[in-house]
Amino acid sequence: MDPSIEAWRAYCQAMADAGELVLAEGAPDHANARAEGIRALSRFFVFGLENCLERADPQRPEFVDVQTTIRKYMGDNPDQTYFSSVISGDRSYRINATMAGAVAVEIGVYAGSFASGGGRRLVDAVEDTTLLVDPDGSYELLLTPDPEPDNPNQLRLEADASSVLIRTYFTDLAVRLAHPRPTIEAIPSAGPAPMLTPDQLRQGLEISVLIATGSFGWWVQQRKKVPSDVPVNTFPPLPDEGDLLTPENVRYLSGDWELAPHEALVLDFDPSGGADYWAWVLLSHWGETVDWRNRTAVINGDTAVRRDDGTVRLVVAHQDPGMPNWLDTAGHPQGSLSLRWFRSDAPLPVADARVIPFDQLPTVD
Repeated sequence: MDPSIEAWRAYCQAMADAGELVLAEGAPDHANARAEGIRALSRFFVFGLENCLERADPQRPEFVDVQTTIRKYMGDNPDQTYFSSVISGDRSYRINATMAGAVAVEIGVYAGSFASGGGRRLVDAVEDTTLLVDPDGSYELLLTPDPEPDNPNQLRLEADASSVLIRTYFTDLAVRLAHPRPTIEAIPSAGPAPMLTPDQLRQGLEISVLIATGSFGWWVQQRKKVPSDVPVNTFPPLPDEGDLLTPENVRYLSGDWELAPHEALVLDFDPSGGADYWAWVLLSHWGETVDWRNRTAVINGDTAVRRDDGTVRLVVAHQDPGMPNWLDTAGHPQGSLSLRWFRSDAPLPVADARVIPFDQLPTVD
C-alpha cells in the first residue's frame, strides 16, 4: 500500500476512536452537550493538523493562532490572544509584533513538548514591564542561543528549545479581534520549502493525533467526577505546582459549576485589592467558552458593573436574569469557572458563591 494512504487511514481511524472520549465518566448525559463535545474534539484535530503539519517547520516558522472565535484550545480566554510557533535551539529568530491597545504582553520560550511525553519547561520569558516597546505599541524581539547581557528584547534559546508563545491581554473584545498575527523569521532564512515527503506526512499526522487526543483526553480527565474536598459550585484558589506554566504573577480561583435548568449561580467577590488585569471566564465541560461574539463568556475589570461598595456580583444562568454581569451558559449543564488575577501583590479575592432558584434572583440580597 502507498505509505501516504496508509498514514491517512491510520489517522482517520484514530479520529474515529477518539470520539469515545465524549462518553468518559463524568461527561454530561445530555445529547446537545455530547454534540458540542464532538465539535470540540474536531477543533483539537484541526489545531493538531495546523500545528504539526502545516506550520511545523522550525526552519520556516509561522505563528499559529491558538485560540480564535471557533478554536478554544485547553480553556480559552476571550480577552487574550495566544500565538505559538515552532522553533529550534540551533538557530536564531526575529519576531515583530504589537501590543497596541493591550493591557499586557508576555513572551515565553519553551523546551520539550507534551507530545514527546516529557512535558514542557519554560526556558526564558519577558513581559511588557521590561520589554522595550515603540510608542505605537510595536516591538521587535530576537530569540538566540547567545543573547546580549541585559538586553530585554532578546530571549535565550537552549539546545532543545521547541516553541515560542506570545500571550497578549485585552479588556475590549473589538480590539482583541483586530489584533494582528505577529511574524517570525529564521536567521538565516532557509528559503522555500521542498515538496512534502510521505515520511513527513506520516510524522505530522501521528503527532497531530497525539496533540489532539492527548490534550482533549487530559481535559476530559480533569472533569471526571471523583471524590473531592472541593464541592461543586465553589471556587477556591487553584494550586499551581509549576505544571500550569503560567507567568509568575498570575493566580487563579477555580472550580466546577453545575446547574439545573431552573437554577442560577450567584457569586460575590471584592476586587478592590487591585490587579493589572482580572477576569472571570466561564467554560463548558469540554473546556470551551460559549460563542463570545454574541454571548457573554468573560467579565473583566473594565466590563464589570460594580455595586456601590465596589464589590462585584456575577450571575451564571441559562437565561438572561435581567441583572448585570450575567455569564451565559448557552444551555450547557456543567463546566468550570475561574478568576484570573494578574499582576497584584494583594491577596486573591474570596468568592462567595451559592445556587438559588432562578425565579428568586430578583429578591436575592
